[in-house]
Amino acid sequence: MTGLHLGSADTDMSAGYHGDKIDPADVVRAALDGVEAGRIEVLADEWSAYVKASLANDPSDFYAATAR
Repeated sequence: MTGLHLGSADTDMSAGYHGDKIDPADVVRAALDGVEAGRIEVLADEWSAYVKASLANDPSDFYAATAR
């Protein structure tokens, strides 16, 4: 089983969101590559990698950085 994490994909569901969005084809590509490689977790975009990397740190650092 592989877990897939992403911030926001450029789909109809996120049409009202005006931040960075990943192309859905890139999400699928990352997911399939991860499954093929036997990975248990796939981080499909930079935002997800950033959030994952921040989990071991003080949460106040993350909130301060994302409030800017």
